[in-house]
Amino acid sequence: MLQKTNMEKIKDNIVLRIKYSIREFDETAVNLAITEGITEGIDPVILAEEGCIAAMKEIGDMFESDKILLVQLLAAAKVMKAGMEILIPEIEKIHTELKQHNKAVISPQNEDEYSMKMSIIEMMLMINDFDVIELRKNESIIDFIEKDITFSNISTDCKKQLNEVIHSHPGASILQLCEVLDGMC
Repeated sequence: MLQKTNMEKIKDNIVLRIKYSIREFDETAVNLAITEGITEGIDPVILAEEGCIAAMKEIGDMFESDKILLVQLLAAAKVMKAGMEILIPEIEKIHTELKQHNKAVISPQNEDEYSMKMSIIEMMLMINDFDVIELRKNESIIDFIEKDITFSNISTDCKKQLNEVIHSHPGASILQLCEVLDGMC
């Protein structure tokens, strides 16, 4: 069996502290653990994925199985969001150094639910190397794609399909990721 390096032990310890802090609704502790992780040179994406996101998945599972209340879920989400406010600028620094970025266009559907859900979606997309473009309220995704020069290589058929999907589900939040190769959607 291979022994963990000292750096792996430090990373594991910090990730456990992040998860524990979120489960215990301790914003100060999560901020300290994340700051220490960044200072130690741990990839902020790892801190986000293995710490914050993993903790929220555990919290979500506990909520779904009626082991915690909604107020506890919301308290954990608030702590996770505070930690992510430290991590996102660090992730963005790494992100800007990468050469090619995919784009994700997101649009709020319901302002009441916007803040937490959109923050989590934006963060997950950024971690996965997407430039996130947030549309203004009531701005059409299709209109945005038509006027944004970086989407000029999306085929008319792809735009038509996207428009049909959006209009066939008017009340749904739709996340459409399109990878364009040689004009194909």
